[in-house]
This record gives sequence, C-alpha cells and structure tokens, in this order.
Amino acid sequence: MLTISQLSKLLERLDGEPADSLESDTLEFKSWNPHGPARKSQLREIREEVVALANSQGGVIVLGVTDRKHTRGEAIHGVEQLDTASVRRDIYDGTEPHILVEIDELYEPEGRLLAIRVPRGLPPHTTTEGVAKIRIGKDSKPLTGSALVQVLVTRGHHDPTSEVLSAVSLADLDSSQIARIRQFSAQGARHELAALGDRQLLEALGLVRDGQVTLAAVLLTGKTSTIRRHVPRHELIFSRQNSPVTYDFRQDLHGPLFLLLDELQQMLTANLKIETISLEGFRQLELPDISWWVAREAVLNAVVHRDYFLNQSIHFTIYESRIEIESPGGLIGGITVNNIIRHPPVRRNPLLADVLQAVGFVNRAGLGVDRIYQESLALGKDLPRYESDESHVKLLLPTSTRPGFARFVHDMRNQGNELSLEDLIILRSLTTRTSIDRWTAKDLLQSAEGDAADSLASLRERGFLMAHGRGRGTSYRLARSYAESFGQQALSTDEVWVDRESVRLRTLQILSERGRITNSEVRRISGYSRAQVLRLMRSLRSEGLIETKGSGKGAHYVLADTSR
Repeated sequence: MLTISQLSKLLERLDGEPADSLESDTLEFKSWNPHGPARKSQLREIREEVVALANSQGGVIVLGVTDRKHTRGEAIHGVEQLDTASVRRDIYDGTEPHILVEIDELYEPEGRLLAIRVPRGLPPHTTTEGVAKIRIGKDSKPLTGSALVQVLVTRGHHDPTSEVLSAVSLADLDSSQIARIRQFSAQGARHELAALGDRQLLEALGLVRDGQVTLAAVLLTGKTSTIRRHVPRHELIFSRQNSPVTYDFRQDLHGPLFLLLDELQQMLTANLKIETISLEGFRQLELPDISWWVAREAVLNAVVHRDYFLNQSIHFTIYESRIEIESPGGLIGGITVNNIIRHPPVRRNPLLADVLQAVGFVNRAGLGVDRIYQESLALGKDLPRYESDESHVKLLLPTSTRPGFARFVHDMRNQGNELSLEDLIILRSLTTRTSIDRWTAKDLLQSAEGDAADSLASLRERGFLMAHGRGRGTSYRLARSYAESFGQQALSTDEVWVDRESVRLRTLQILSERGRITNSEVRRISGYSRAQVLRLMRSLRSEGLIETKGSGKGAHYVLADTSR
C-alpha cells in the first residue's frame, strides 16, 4: 500500500489534476462534511467502500478530499477533529465479517486528512445493513452472484478444473492423449505413473474421481468432439493480422491441450519470420519472431490460468511488430502487471497446474513468466509487456530484433557466462535509451530500489556499464564497446561518459595543464566514488606518474618529477 510520503507526493498533483483522476483499484478519495445530519450517511458510504476494497485486494481511502477540483486549495478540505478511533470502531462494528482497518493521519497545509488502510479480506464481506460491493478498477460495484463466484475463485476457494462434468464419461476421453500423459510421466519425477492403466493413471492424478470425469481431464485428454460439445470455451484462435482490423489467416483450434500445442507449433512454423545473422567462422544464428519455448510457455500460462467461467476464447495473434496472447480472466492473488515477474505463483486452476507439474510437462506449477522474459531478451527482442483488466490478461511480445544484442548473448553463453534476467533487462533496455538510474531500473526489474542499485553496480564492476554522478543520483550508460556492438546510435563527444582509461588520461591531461588536481575534482569528471579515485591515484603513483602533496583538506596531486 502507499506510504504516507507517497500519498503526500500524490497530493501534490491535485494542482492541475482532479482527485478522481488519481484514483485506482486500490486508492479512493472521499470528501467529509463534519457538520449536520450528513455524518451518518457519510460513515455508511465509507463502510461500503471499505467492504468493496476488502472484497478485492485491499487499498487506501483518503478522507477529506473532494473530487472534480483542479487546485489543492479547492480539493483538500480536511476532516477537522474527526476521531480516528471512533471511525475505526464504526467500520469494524458496521462490517460482517468484521474488517479491522488502520488509520494514519496526514497533516497537509490545507487541512488534516485520514488515510484508512483496508486489508485484503476473506470475502464475501458486507456491511451490517447487508450491502455487498467489490472494487473493480476505480469503481465500487454491487457484489452480484457472478462477481461473487469470481471472488471465490480468485481466493482459491473453488477450482473449476476440479469440477465433475456429469455428462462426460471415460468413453469421451482420447486414449492417445492419456498415452501422452503416461509418456511424460515416464520421463519425469513420477515415473511410477507410467505403469498404470488408463483409468488408474487418471485417478492417481485426480483427473477422475469415483469414476467421474473432471474438467481438467477433458482439457487434457478429451476427444475434440467432447471438448466442442461440453467445453466450447476451451478454444485458441490463431490469426495473422495484415492491418489493425483485418487478418489474412485465421484458424480456430479446439482439442486437448497437447494436441492444441502441436497444431500451434505447426502454424507458427508456417507463419513466423526468421532473421539470420552471421557469427564467426561462417556460422549463422537464426532469430525467429518468437521461439517455440516462449510460445509454448505463454500459451500454457493462458490455458492454465484462464478463467473457465468466462465463455471466451484464448487469442494468439501475429502482428507486424509483435505477437499478442490474450486469455480470459484478470490477474489474481495480488499479481499485477508491475510485479508479475517477482510475485510468487498464484493458481486459478490448481488441479490442471498440479497435473502438468506432476507429469513433468512444466518445471513448476506457477509456470515461467521470468523464463519468457529471459528467452525473449536473449533473442534480441524488446521487453515483453503485460496488460490486464478484471476480465482479460494480454501478453505482448515484440518481434523486432536487435541483432547485435542477440549475438552478444549468444557469445556470452558460448563462453560459459550466462547472464541473469536482471542483466538482460538492464542491458537490453540500454540499447534503446541513453541512460538508466536506480529508479528506472527498479521499475524495469520490478524489484526493490536497493536490489536494482546492486544489479547496476554489478554490471558496472563487470565492465558492461559506465557510471556518471555520485551516490543515489548515479546514472549508467553502456560501456562504449558494448554500445557499438549492440548497435546503439553513436554518442557525440560531449555525451560519451569516460571509462577507466579515459579517466586516467583525462586526469594526466589536467595535471599537465593546471599542475595539480584534487580527489573531488577527479570524482566530478569521472563519476567515481572517493574510494575508486584513491585506487586510481595509487595506480598512477605506482607507475611513477604522480605525487601526493599536502594532507587533509589540502591534499592534492601533482605530476611526478620524472614525468615532467
């Protein structure tokens, strides 16, 4: 949740932006009138807003700010002496199950505000008047029957893939697909499953219970006709767009998961472009729009994590400069587009995910979002990007290639130097931007600021980056040799940051021109820390090129007699 300092920073934007434009799925601004009979109805509205947030992912209600005002003075009116303990007790007593909030006070020049912190609850929550709401985007909407089902699914209370399909029997399953599960099991950790008969294998995996077939069993081993009849929403629409609104190829794929992946692989082979770049020794490196591994993992994510209550299809669409994979159902369990790389796996359909992991078809039940990033970047592609709302998740995979970067990654791997995901994200991002600082890196890596700073420092120590500035304000660019090999546009002389040899030569040049130089002056021209400058100057002394004069604040360096 937002901290007090972050909220104060956000309130600065009220000069020019109305409060409602700053709201989100976890942030709500509410006005407060301390006088008259409106107090009771206002507290009721606050309780309903608390319920809506608790039924979703929690959030913050800032009390004392009015919507649709364009200056801070108009928007912030405060809450005067409203007692935080009484508000907290009113919310607790007025919600069912009870919701215990925390309340912080913000003292702004325009007035005192309350930040009501609402935890993510165990829905469904209602007010004691029986009002149930849920936060969807910036709005709090009634928690209707279908919305309640969605809430229960996202909290793991219900797994639709474990539901029995009473109209489906074992005869509706495809024995060849059951054989594929057996084959995967023989090669995986649970190889003992390979010795079981069809029914025993399905029962051991939980796909069949008491002779009844689950949805997961149909998704993995159902005959295509069975899937079309009983699970028509299990469909992948493959298309290639020749304009923003038209396509020149489309195929609607039905069938069990493994067969669907086979058909997808054939279509990708027929429709993808491949760029070839030269390597040393007359060798070549082929760079497809997307690797089969990335496509397979992305579609597995779409199938395993989709919402099977929604009667919609998965879409796999090839555009001129990107590939999009869109699946029904929003992100769940606290996962957002801004933390999807780092967040622990959350499974909407545990049975389906567990079976794929048990038979060794995937390495882990959470599937590999980080590997999708890593493999795409290794091909020289730009960063993958996720988009999401309450009903869809879309993965966008850029297909344009930076050949120099792909060649670099290939060469590093051949030398046994495997780059981490953090390395790849930072280095690939610097092929399209001039510089990067710890805050930009934090957003790109979806990590803590300290971890981002460590990643930048590590790349600098290994010679990939050059630093400019000092402390938390340090910025980084690609070292000159890497910038050139990655195909980054050449920098003008005054833009090129100095590397170690350049610092050395520049220091000696200044000494020859001015006769003296201080530690702070070397730090200013190089972006080095004090310790790095001391190491550099010790090296120049050991070569007999400079001498140290003075001590303390008066210490400085001069050219040695032999060098003059």
